[in-house]
Amino acid sequence: MFYGAEPLPADEMNIQKATGQVLYFCLLAGFLASVVTWVPTTALALDAEPVTPRKGRGSDLYMLNYNRFIENGFYIGATGRAAFYRKGWGIQGGARAAFLVDHIFAIGGACEVSLYQSSGSIRPDRYYAINTGSPGAIRTLYGGAYLAYHIFHDRIVNFSLGAIAGLGRLGGDYLKGSGTRYYFVEPEIWIFVNLPRYARIGIGTSYRHTWGVDYMGIGDGDFRGFSAGLQVQAGIL
Repeated sequence: MFYGAEPLPADEMNIQKATGQVLYFCLLAGFLASVVTWVPTTALALDAEPVTPRKGRGSDLYMLNYNRFIENGFYIGATGRAAFYRKGWGIQGGARAAFLVDHIFAIGGACEVSLYQSSGSIRPDRYYAINTGSPGAIRTLYGGAYLAYHIFHDRIVNFSLGAIAGLGRLGGDYLKGSGTRYYFVEPEIWIFVNLPRYARIGIGTSYRHTWGVDYMGIGDGDFRGFSAGLQVQAGIL
């Protein structure tokens, strides 16, 4: 919504503040996971005796001394996606941060938050998801652990398979008031194009699978669905 010159109501300011705090903690958790994993791995690499590896990962020497030739990295990312429900759709924004083991395996954290949701009735006598600024709107926030496997990461066009799993909340507000907590797992696939100077952009899709959604007639069957959108990653890829 656009409010023009009018100041935001106190509850809207609290919602924006709470959302910013949650996104900040998700990124902080991913960064801490990166540091915890990077430090011991770097120490092992420094202590290792210098060995000249053969070219190619299929060589016997590489496989026998794999930990000596691992090159690690990290990235932070931002997502914008359209989320589809049983009846209706919405727009989500998200953030993620991950440590990269050998530039292939990503380990970190991620979260998603609803930004807008279309009008739609799950049942003939029920309205939900009008929009994030109207009374009766349904808002959701979820996040947790993030794992991904990046394939052909050093090529111009590459892709990844991954998943996010953790806890979420669905209700009239993001973090307080009436609502329901739920568990979720969201497998995803992304196709990326590498950009110069440590960045890549991609399009992808995911499926949101939940357990425990129960709010104003909305159940798991209503809330589960596909999402599709864009992601930008930046870091040592």
